[in-house]
Amino acid sequence: MASSIAQSPPRPGTLIEPGTQPAAQQQARPSPQFPPPNRPRRFGIAVRITLGLSVMALLVVLIGVVSMSSFRLFRAEVTALSTTTLPEVIASADLHGSLQKLVAQLPQLAAATSTPQRRSIYDGLVTELDSMQLLVARMRGLMKESGNEDGERDGNVRLLEQTRSTLLILAATVADLNAEVTRQIDYGDRQAEAARGLSRLAASIESMPDTGAWAVRIGALMARAAGASQLDHLSRLKGEARAAERTLADLARLSADAPDTTGQMMSTVQEELFSLLIAPGGVFHSAIDRLQARNRAQALTGQARVLVETVERSTRTLYDSIRDQSAQRTDALAELIAERSRTVMMLAGASIILAVCVYFIFRHFLSSRLVAMNRAVLARLSAGHADAGRPRTDGLVSASPATKVPVPVDGDDEITDIGASIRYFIDEIDRRQRALADNERRFRDLVEGSIQGIIIHRDFHPLYANDSFAAMLGLTVAEVMALPSLLALVPVEERNGLIDNYDRLLDGGSTPRRRIRACRPDGGSLWVELTGRRVDWMDGPAIQAVVVDVTREVEAENALRQSRDAAERALCELKATQASLIQAEKMASLGQLVAGVAHEVNTPIGITITGASQLQALIEELSQSHAAGALKKSDFQRFLSDGMEMANLILSNSTRAANLVQSFKLVAVDQSSDERRAFLLRDYIDELLRSLHPTYKARAALTISVDCPADLELDGYPGALSQILTNLIMNALIHALDPEQPGRIAISARPCDGNMVELSVADDGNGIAPAVLPKIFDPFFTTRRGSGGSGLGLHIVYNLVTGRLHGTIGVESRPGQGTRFTLRFPQVIDAA
Repeated sequence: MASSIAQSPPRPGTLIEPGTQPAAQQQARPSPQFPPPNRPRRFGIAVRITLGLSVMALLVVLIGVVSMSSFRLFRAEVTALSTTTLPEVIASADLHGSLQKLVAQLPQLAAATSTPQRRSIYDGLVTELDSMQLLVARMRGLMKESGNEDGERDGNVRLLEQTRSTLLILAATVADLNAEVTRQIDYGDRQAEAARGLSRLAASIESMPDTGAWAVRIGALMARAAGASQLDHLSRLKGEARAAERTLADLARLSADAPDTTGQMMSTVQEELFSLLIAPGGVFHSAIDRLQARNRAQALTGQARVLVETVERSTRTLYDSIRDQSAQRTDALAELIAERSRTVMMLAGASIILAVCVYFIFRHFLSSRLVAMNRAVLARLSAGHADAGRPRTDGLVSASPATKVPVPVDGDDEITDIGASIRYFIDEIDRRQRALADNERRFRDLVEGSIQGIIIHRDFHPLYANDSFAAMLGLTVAEVMALPSLLALVPVEERNGLIDNYDRLLDGGSTPRRRIRACRPDGGSLWVELTGRRVDWMDGPAIQAVVVDVTREVEAENALRQSRDAAERALCELKATQASLIQAEKMASLGQLVAGVAHEVNTPIGITITGASQLQALIEELSQSHAAGALKKSDFQRFLSDGMEMANLILSNSTRAANLVQSFKLVAVDQSSDERRAFLLRDYIDELLRSLHPTYKARAALTISVDCPADLELDGYPGALSQILTNLIMNALIHALDPEQPGRIAISARPCDGNMVELSVADDGNGIAPAVLPKIFDPFFTTRRGSGGSGLGLHIVYNLVTGRLHGTIGVESRPGQGTRFTLRFPQVIDAA
């Protein structure tokens, strides 16, 4: 490669210093010739090294094969233990532990006396059963992954399948037991309620006039019913119920023979007593149902105990089997490690013996001869470069002007060729050093002619500068070198930064490219970009800086920055305008709600005023008749009838107006404030629909359905939710549903995974075109621009869902098939 570089002709435009010869003329000098190779050898160093290394490599490969196979077996066994056997043991132990919890909770469910207690225990049982099913499924998957199909593993699989089927039956049994306990508690509550009604009836009978034997039999019947309700024998309880029914029939005959007023009062008491004792939901009926539910619950509890015992036997057998398998695999792994360790140790000992033999062989045939040759080369280097340019042909290297150290050439191998070649390489190095000096002069010419400014300084005192740097400052190179300090060329505020960069570069660090404003000696200024590095110059460290004039780039950047600032100001003004439009849209929506509710409240208030004025006229007419002494019984009865009708009319319409005002107050206050509170979602949706009813009451064919759990409670911002639902419903009424055609809006909500709620608003209207669908949440986008649409409704919805509710919103729509908006947000929303 060195010869090809020296023989290549100079490029066009390359500067050649006066007094130097071109590369082609320098190549004309005679160069030392490489000595011819010796005759081929039968058993040279390469063959010896190859043979020794091959034997060692063979032994190393053998050790590696044994080690790798041992490692693979060990890893396979450890993997099987860690991924299959050990998880199976843990899962079986967890399964047994869950079963013990289940055994402890089953009697508690059967003995539950209240709905919260029953629900808590049942939820715990369901959780444990689900956990056990997951553990069984996990163990089944682990057994499939192990791939071991021996008889014991098949037995474990059958035990798992038996356990899984038993757990399914047990889950169904627990569900039935929960249902029976629920009925038992429900019937007990009904019985207690009927008993309290019976007590109230007894108190009212005591205030009645004396009715003789009828009252005595009534009291006896009530006392007998109170005692019979505590019976635990189903047949006796049914007999008491039939006896009470016969007693009531006899009392009915007694009340029929009584006078009209007393008989009517007795009949009323008997009817109420019949509803409290005999009718469905009465004392006897509830007690009978409670006993039947308790008996069924006891039977289901026994069945559940049998199933639990079956699962316990299966899990215990499964745990013992898996534990035995784990112990067997652990013992087998220990034996494998011991056996393979002995094999690897034997092979390692053999490799050490072989390495010692190879070491002595290589030392005799190779290293001692190379050390002698190295001493000869070091002696040549210490002799200096006095004889470096004189090629020698005697095979010796000059160690000093009077001493020559011979290069060892004994033997018949490659080392002899190396000794003969050293002389050639030394002469070649001398020749290349001369060529390197020539290249250094050419490189200096390139630096002097560079279009970038180059300055080398120490403590900001110039040591070297090229013409380009001097031209930037409007000086000559001599004037630059005469400057006392380069810091005089930069403003005062930039000097501390330059000094810090200088210290950092001298310490061996690096600095980024720096742009500063420089001052010319003639009073002008320019922007330059500096890049520096540490160099060794004149026996000391210095800093080389590359300086580029970037005045035009800086001026262009300033113009661009001014344009950007103007655009940012325009964007801020646009955002402020958008915020004011969004607030105006909210107030417009609230104004529509106020107008609709006011119109709806007008009707019941007008009816109330009319009824009140009519009632006032009836009272004045009655007062005049009474004052004149002409008041008749028929007039008084007509006044009572008409007055009652007017009062009912006033009361019903006042109640209707109050409900409307209350609903409007709740929704309007929420919409106009950012108050955070807890509320029931279903009740709030109903209040919102009641407030919005005036806007769609004219659409007789419109149906709005709500599917939401009554106990779903949210803790968040009802005002934001009200604005979202109002905009979505009004959007459906305006854009999706035709006023003359039947339509349906469905609002549904349900809790989903974690602490999330999914709320959807769907309609069966016109749908949204595919080209419009991606743009519906964009601000000011509307398809009814000429009909008063602002394009901010769905944009407000999107901002409220993603901002205030910390949720997401999605839309699904097809033309002609309706639209569904789906919201997902936390049930407990973080504070804003």
